[in-house]
Amino acid sequence: MLVRVKLYRNHESLFKEFDVSLEPNQTVLDILYTLKENYDPTLSFRSMCRAGICGTCGVKVNAKPVLACKTKVRELEDPITIEPLDNLPIIKDLVVDHSALIERLKKLRIWYEPLGNNLQIFKTNSMVEKSFECIACGLCDASCPVFLTNQGFGGPMSFLRIYKLTQDPRNSKKEESLLRIKNAYIQLCTHCKNCSMVCPLGLMPESIIRFEEAELIKKGLISQSLTNSFDFF
Repeated sequence: MLVRVKLYRNHESLFKEFDVSLEPNQTVLDILYTLKENYDPTLSFRSMCRAGICGTCGVKVNAKPVLACKTKVRELEDPITIEPLDNLPIIKDLVVDHSALIERLKKLRIWYEPLGNNLQIFKTNSMVEKSFECIACGLCDASCPVFLTNQGFGGPMSFLRIYKLTQDPRNSKKEESLLRIKNAYIQLCTHCKNCSMVCPLGLMPESIIRFEEAELIKKGLISQSLTNSFDFF
């Protein structure tokens, strides 16, 4: 099978092609290790858990953001084209700088500010549970077209992760969390659903963004507006 990998060397991008013998049950991460060990030891990429938990092995495969460790060869068309994620600065080859993801989390202050008393019981719903389950892989942000025109956008990853703070009675700053969502330009979301289609855990960030927008409209913090809706994948 022909594998094309986009390399980033000396501030220039180039595609390098490899003819690799692959088994259907192998993953894209297996491909990358095979290339590094047998073809090009200078190839750079990230991986840690190999179990779809840490979220570090995100790459773009055949134009779609995926976790390399969860993507099987049998799911892909020949040739397989592997590139770095979009919307994040490239450090080298398939390694991108995740600093922007972290900065967006910090800007929205996505952490608990506890109550004075200890609340032991908290009933969740399915959407709140999805907010808890995000592994911060950044695939959703890498698929988001809004970042092409506005870097101040909060992004689907941050909007997904902050949702629990707006619903959890153990957080003393629920209203402040809603205001931060508003100030992160949530209404710029095009609702193209790219983020939901690429999420490796099926957490549906676009649906949660709709819930957040509805809450903001209900409280009079934003006005209802029509947005473009289109799919990239």
